[in-house]
Amino acid sequence: LLREAKAELFEFTHPDPYCVPYMPGGSLFMRNPPPPLEICFPDGDYPDDAPRHTMNLDMTISRVETGKSAVGGVLVDFGKKNME
Repeated sequence: LLREAKAELFEFTHPDPYCVPYMPGGSLFMRNPPPPLEICFPDGDYPDDAPRHTMNLDMTISRVETGKSAVGGVLVDFGKKNME
């Protein structure tokens, strides 16, 4: 029964599965990424309301405690539609 269910699930699986728009392969992936503050304010005089966070490739805020940190290299696999 389980084998038949897996075969039926595989048969009806879409060849190009849905992906969240802001993830690799999505229509919003890296669209309009914010420029670095060093480019916008080369003298280092940042306004008080300037964002003080770093963005990940999927446009989420980079936080070490969540495991999604923009520090270092990121492998974007467009075939699997994910980031590693």
